[in-house]
Amino acid sequence: MPKITAELILILGLFLTLPVRAELSAWEVLNRTLALQDAVEDYTAECSMIVNIPGVELPERHFKVYYKRPNKVKIDSEQAVFIPREAVTLGNLRRHLKQDTQVSLAGVGRRGEEKLYCVKLKPRGDSPNRVLVWIRSENWTPTRTEIWKGQTRLLGIDWSFAPVKERYWMPTSMVARIPSGLINDQGPGEVRLTWESYAVNTGLSDDLFRQ
Repeated sequence: MPKITAELILILGLFLTLPVRAELSAWEVLNRTLALQDAVEDYTAECSMIVNIPGVELPERHFKVYYKRPNKVKIDSEQAVFIPREAVTLGNLRRHLKQDTQVSLAGVGRRGEEKLYCVKLKPRGDSPNRVLVWIRSENWTPTRTEIWKGQTRLLGIDWSFAPVKERYWMPTSMVARIPSGLINDQGPGEVRLTWESYAVNTGLSDDLFRQ
């Protein structure tokens, strides 16, 4: 039987009394995602959009998007393009972070070895409205966003990101799932948006967005 020394007892005691690191807080998770977005001052990208909504006939669109923080957007296209501003402003989490916004951790799940943090943003008070954002622990990019009004989910958006210049995490695809009744009553639909050929932080002039 091994001899139990005073030194061994001391070491075991240290391990037993060391504080256990708590789960990351909602703000700690959110700030890591915001730091990724804040690193992008501007970008240009080639985009395509496919709309699959019952009763809406719209051919696939191809266009070029220019973005500059915090909310300047320009679309170059030979055809009319109607696209939510949030889709091309990196999800624009800061838009939801108003002074009266309450931020909390709604849950933590796993996808394989990776943690998924669900952060809830809602107005302070009794409002049931909220935004849920699922964030990957591997690279701190959002993988899903949901916008709720009471018990009704108005919009669900799935995101995919990839590194550009091995530094900037940029969206490569977005699928917005639209419930029946939001646009028409003919059934649910979806909008798919993809990005490619990125140029990031090239110093886009404000004059570009005045044209």
